[in-house]
Amino acid sequence: MEWTEKGVDGDANDLTHRLYDELNCDSLVSGSESLIVWSGDWVELENPITEPKKSKAYIVFDGRGRMDWGQTDGLVVVTRENVDTTYIDQLESKNITYVQAGSGEHIDLGKALEMLYEFGFRRLGLSGGGSINGAFLREGLIDEISIVLAPLAIGGKKTPTIFDCEDLSSLLEATNLELIETKPLGDKGAVWLYYRTTK
Repeated sequence: MEWTEKGVDGDANDLTHRLYDELNCDSLVSGSESLIVWSGDWVELENPITEPKKSKAYIVFDGRGRMDWGQTDGLVVVTRENVDTTYIDQLESKNITYVQAGSGEHIDLGKALEMLYEFGFRRLGLSGGGSINGAFLREGLIDEISIVLAPLAIGGKKTPTIFDCEDLSSLLEATNLELIETKPLGDKGAVWLYYRTTK
């Protein structure tokens, strides 16, 4: 958001949101960690980014039950079956739609997707952050990868990556990709890479 406000991201943030509609995503998915970071470092944009019009809901995976929800319109929360009951009380008191999947340390992602399918969701746009992206990747639950490269080189040891997850024990475990499309986006140097997973 800081890059967008300073006008140095080549409109990549806005262009990415437009692609959710082009790719027919009926809902956007994120992890709670991203929301905690964003809310802690919120930047008010002078020109807001495009909101996807085909998205029917904003689905947030919050397995630890950490969020105190203020914005509830169009929200669906996915959490664990053994999350603290006070969190479920909060969701119910605020009339937030939720599903519970898995009773281990983490949400059972496969079960969660099956439950969301029963709710009518068919094509989800996984929008990060890196931890939830990495969890879905390691579980083999990503069908396509759509990446918009902003004309910025950041680097750094603390810079988040697209997939923050456990290291592979062998390159043979890597997720193979087949290129579907690539094209420049906008007029400021952003590039779109669109892949299908083949594993």
